[in-house]
Amino acid sequence: MSEENGKKAYRYLVTLRWYVETDEELVAGAGETDDKILDIVRHRSNGTTSCSTCPTRNQQGYAILPHHDFMGNKPVYITTEEITD
Repeated sequence: MSEENGKKAYRYLVTLRWYVETDEELVAGAGETDDKILDIVRHRSNGTTSCSTCPTRNQQGYAILPHHDFMGNKPVYITTEEITD
């Protein structure tokens, strides 16, 4: 939508959750942990690498939270064992 044609544009922040599983314990907030977690979600659920236009490669920000506070019985999106490349 463009304001040039007289219409007002509305913007929204959209957040999504991915529940992932690793083969090692990671420390929340550590830079190395962030890189590992972001690498995991930059894969499709079938384990292949996502494309360059995928939303997980173009995030403006992110938060990594402990699963026990939010996950409950929800399914895991991907595990490190499922990554194929």
